[in-house]
Amino acid sequence: MRVFHDWAEICGKVEASAVAIGNFDGVHLGHQLLINQAITHARQSGHRACVLTFYPHPVEVLNPTKPLQRLTTASEKLGLFEALGVDDVLVVKFDEKLANLSPAEFFDQFLVKGLRAKSIHVGFNFTFGRKREGTPAVLKSLCDANQMAVHIMQTFKIEGSQVSSTLIRTWLREGDVLSASKFLGRAYSIAGQVVRGEGRGKTLGFPTANLRFPFDKLVPKPGVYSTRTLWQKQNFQSVTNVGFRPTFQSEKQTLHIETYLIDLDEPLYDELLEIQFIARIRDEKKFDSVDELKAQIALDIKTAKSPDSTHPPVQKTQVSKDSEQARGVLK
Repeated sequence: MRVFHDWAEICGKVEASAVAIGNFDGVHLGHQLLINQAITHARQSGHRACVLTFYPHPVEVLNPTKPLQRLTTASEKLGLFEALGVDDVLVVKFDEKLANLSPAEFFDQFLVKGLRAKSIHVGFNFTFGRKREGTPAVLKSLCDANQMAVHIMQTFKIEGSQVSSTLIRTWLREGDVLSASKFLGRAYSIAGQVVRGEGRGKTLGFPTANLRFPFDKLVPKPGVYSTRTLWQKQNFQSVTNVGFRPTFQSEKQTLHIETYLIDLDEPLYDELLEIQFIARIRDEKKFDSVDELKAQIALDIKTAKSPDSTHPPVQKTQVSKDSEQARGVLK
């Protein structure tokens, strides 16, 4: 998969393409359906399957006071695109200059000259150009004038609820990782490097890996979760605590993610882990004694190992070489 960061960079490198356009944070089932439609059209027509996406997220530029917590980092998103079978990704820098382009200017620069699009695939609520003047109706008019096909996907629902990144974020903030996984089509995950902690887990008999995670990644509601932890292409049952360690701290300080890998007893300092959240076990709580905490951890492990647990499918995010190189632009 090729990754481009500027329309001039891609000019002349794509003869014809089917283009899916969107922010695609989370690359949830609705996003996947839209992108797969573009891929199918590309394969049938002999064109390149392309995704046009934006960085940073437009809301960070248009409404900088509104905090944005991402469901997927830049490299995770690119890895998921690649796993779907996308050929090319054009990552457009979203800034005031881009925001002030008219719909016609945006269309001509990125879709006609840049990607040489033959078909455009967007969601029903997609808008583009200055003041969001580029509605689906405007897009259709521009496509008709340039002899391009346009496919506007309508609302995609699961069990009566519209699949959206906003709803997935709400569920994760409530700790409902099962519902989030259902809409993502995979377990929600957080990846990062293991850093040294205080070593308290080891003294308790349950050595944990302390994760350094991306600052803008959405972290599920504090609590204890049944998880899968992926390390060196192996996956391990695990129990993960998200929170502030109330038994050992008198007040909230830094949010921590600590995971105990069941049936693995070796140091993981500096290693890269991916934690997949399977189900919520309980709230984080303050215990009256260390022995009470140890007993509860043992119960949490038993719960996590229970065959009755609901387990979304394992899906390791595939991060390509191009995706890794893109981190210089996509952070």
